[in-house]
This record gives sequence, structure tokens and C-alpha cells, in this order.
Amino acid sequence: MSFSRISTAAVDTAVLGEPLIFRHGKKANNRIMKSPLSEKMYNWKQHNLETLGLPTEEIINLYSHWGQGGYGIILTGNLGVDPKYVGEAGQGLVTLENTNEESRKLFAKQAQVMKATGALAIAQTNHVGKLARENYTNELGQKHTLVESAKNPLEFSVEEIEENIFKRFAHAASVLYESGFDGMEMHSAHGMIFNQFLVPENQRNDKYGGSIENRTRLLLDTYKAVRGVVPESTGFLVGVKLNSRDFQECGMSREDIIKVCQLIENAGFDFVELTGGAMESAIKEAQKRQTTIDRENFFLDFVAYTSEIFKETVVYITGRWQTANAMVSSVNMGLTKGVGLGRWSCSEPEFPRKLIAGEVFSCPDYKFTPSEFGQMKNAAHWQMKQLGDKEYDSNIR
Repeated sequence: MSFSRISTAAVDTAVLGEPLIFRHGKKANNRIMKSPLSEKMYNWKQHNLETLGLPTEEIINLYSHWGQGGYGIILTGNLGVDPKYVGEAGQGLVTLENTNEESRKLFAKQAQVMKATGALAIAQTNHVGKLARENYTNELGQKHTLVESAKNPLEFSVEEIEENIFKRFAHAASVLYESGFDGMEMHSAHGMIFNQFLVPENQRNDKYGGSIENRTRLLLDTYKAVRGVVPESTGFLVGVKLNSRDFQECGMSREDIIKVCQLIENAGFDFVELTGGAMESAIKEAQKRQTTIDRENFFLDFVAYTSEIFKETVVYITGRWQTANAMVSSVNMGLTKGVGLGRWSCSEPEFPRKLIAGEVFSCPDYKFTPSEFGQMKNAAHWQMKQLGDKEYDSNIR
């Protein structure tokens, strides 16, 4: 099947090339973010907690391509903070168990290639909580046990929260900062641990459950723990990922969602990545709403009122972008400050550079329908694997 792009008209993309300055001084060269993706290319060949989840030559090669792509900031896929709570084999880990001189060198190399042409290198950090898998089979067909039984973090005592959440995220922040990363994103979407505490089902009878303020406290106290080892004065960015669908599906009220966003804004987070819908259709509806509102769109409503809440926290939206027109319109309408690109980056890692230069105005046409998400994900993994087979070489471009 021949390569083609989604059909669209040309548009002035200059606004996408404007820098973004974060509240604690760090600057991104433009508004384009490479969003987190599951790579499954870290070291999982041997079940050794000292090497499990460390960067491989393949993952460094992969990020060398994105590092040359013209992004303002580049986010890694999930880097777990606890080897007992991981979501999939092959994911990265930044843990107390695998931190040593050699691992710091590997993460430093990864950050270096990500920043090769001026992008900010951001690590997405996570803890899967009750979604932890108990075992995995490596590429040699060997089955290994990760944990006999992972305790549900909603049942953690306050002391266990301190030891297993705050201490581990703070440790990851310290390692990343010392390795040359410009920041970290705390994953609070897609059912990860912070999301598990946020939902109304969390009715703990202490300060971490019940009211919306208490349910948000785990996220905010983890932020404080991170800032305790990497202060705001360093410029190290700390962001958070939120998914509108998580809020919608768990039945959170609009008032509670607004409260969560206000608490995040007031806590001092540098940026928030919002996801949960398709921005192409959302932009079209937003443009119609200037004269009439015919129906409700939860994702558009979510984006619209959160954009009013976040003043100092820079908003990025990741949401199946397809055209430069929608990206430019979203910025001009004040719905977002930045644009996050995910799976498109796998088929065309240099897309942002071309987009800002006005050479292209739409993403590659994947040929998949929305219902074929699994096939699209598999295709992206194969493309990442191909990029990981060889480091970026400017001589063959």
C-alpha cells in the first residue's frame, strides 16, 4: 500500500513553532509534544531486579530518531517506579532496585539522544497499582514471577504509602534529574494508581479517601515528595496526565473534576497532558458552537473548562490529531497551549520539523478505522521496532 497523507488544505503553522515557557523557567522550543507510547523495548531478557527495565541499545536508537524530529518536548513511555507493580513486560523501570552507576549511564544516554536538537526530555513515570501483573514470559519463552500477590494500594497503610509511593517516585525523580532528564510526568490516567485513588469508589476512612480533596491528596503529596528531592528552583518539570474518559466512566461530577484541576493548578505542576477524545471532531464542533450548540461533547466540554482553570500549568492535548488546521485552531481558540502526537510519530518521526516548516499539513494516513485500534497499535510497535534497529543517521535522510 502506497504512502499517503490525510487530505487537508494548507495553513499557516507559525503558531506551532512558538516556544512555551513553563512556570519554573524551563522553555520548550515549540508547541509540539511527542506523547508517551508503550515501546516494550527495555531490558527484560533476564529476571534480575538490578537490570530489569533498563534502556537497551534499541530503545536508545528509537529515541535518537525522535530526538532529531523537531519536537519541543519528548516523553518516554511508562517508566515504572516499583518492579512489583508493572503493567507489561518490556516497559522501562526506574527503581530503587535497578539504580547503580551503569543504569545512570544508560538513562543519561537516553536523555542525551532525546535532547540532540533541543527538545526537552521528559520521562513518564507510573505505578499501576491494582492492575499489576503477577508474571510474564520473556522472549526466550521463559516464564518468570514478578510478585506472588500484589497488595491493592487502596489497602495500603499511611506508612506503606510513604514507603511504596512517595519514596519511590521521589527516588525516580532524583535519578532522572541526575541523568539529564528535564522533567517527569506522573501518570494519572488509564486506571493508574493516582486515578484509582481519584475515583468515587475510593472510600478510605483516612485523609486519602472519601472527599474529592482527600482522593486527590495521593497525587499532590507525591508531587511534594518529588519536589523534596528535586526542587522547583532546578527548573526540573513535573507534569501530570489526565484522561477525560476516566472521569466520565467513573461517574465523577463536573464539580469534582473542576476541583481536581484547581488543586493541580495550585500545587505547582508545570504541565498537564489531557487526553480522552478526538480533537479533529472536537475542533469542528467548537467552531460550530460559536453560533449554536446542538449537542453535548464530554471531551470538548472537559477541554473547554479545564483550559480556563489552568493558568500557570501549561496544557497539552493528546487526542488523535490529523491536520495542521485543527492544531492551529485549537491554539488560536485557547483550548490548548501544546499539541501531543502519539502513533503518528512512529511512522514519521520527523513530522514536527516538517509541520513547523510548512512542508506538510497533515499526518500520514494509517488506513485503519477507529474500530481497528488493536491493528493500529501493533503497526506502531512494528514501526518502533524498525526505528530501534538502527540509530539515526543524518547521512541517509
